[in-house]
Amino acid sequence: MVFYIMKSLSFLFVLASSLLLGPQAQAIGADSARGSISGTLKDPKSAKSIVAMNRTTKKKFPGKIDQETGRFTIDGLPLNATYDCIIDFQKARLEGVNLKVPRSDYEEEQPLSKEDIETIRGKVRRMNKFEDVVEIKTIQGNIQHAAILISKLRTKPFFGSKPGEVIWRAELWHFERPEETWLKVQDELFIVLYRERINKSEYAKKSLTFDPAIGGVTLTAKQPRIDLKTVQPPLAKPGIHLRVKKTEKSKR
Repeated sequence: MVFYIMKSLSFLFVLASSLLLGPQAQAIGADSARGSISGTLKDPKSAKSIVAMNRTTKKKFPGKIDQETGRFTIDGLPLNATYDCIIDFQKARLEGVNLKVPRSDYEEEQPLSKEDIETIRGKVRRMNKFEDVVEIKTIQGNIQHAAILISKLRTKPFFGSKPGEVIWRAELWHFERPEETWLKVQDELFIVLYRERINKSEYAKKSLTFDPAIGGVTLTAKQPRIDLKTVQPPLAKPGIHLRVKKTEKSKR
């Protein structure tokens, strides 16, 4: 009788412990299923901060920069997500942008042709009705998919505008060619990188460099940690810039 009572008490103790520790164990498991992005800044002295941004959720994850070595790390990043790194320097910002597109259906990947680029360029300009200054920073992709980075301004007076006020937008568009015609991706309006209503003099002071080398960083269970290697500082001059590798050609 005593044996059965002791056995029952042991079972109840184990059950209670598992119930109490279950949420804690799950939390520990969730915390461990995180990734990190790291790298080394070429000029760390002028760097002020770094974050990794999930464009889908709009959530930012701050990182740490060693001002002596330039080594930076952004920890605690949820997996199965894509991030753009944003680094603020004293006089400029360096911002990742995801220009990656899905592979085409062809066995051998085929690049965008000049005709494709001009067709997409024309459609993008015709679709922008509100802004009077539209700068297509780049069009990149393959024969079936394209990513377009756009910086645009409304400099003309608009409803409720004040003297000298402008609207600046930086957006990432995606086009696809399922058959013969290039079309804007239907299940996505566009990805808004910036939308600001500011004075023209303030806009003129902006120094922002987009760089795909620190954007579109996807962390998975198979690859939870990614090292971006050496990151060069951005251009310390006013303007909205795009920086690409020398081996890549920016279609402006």
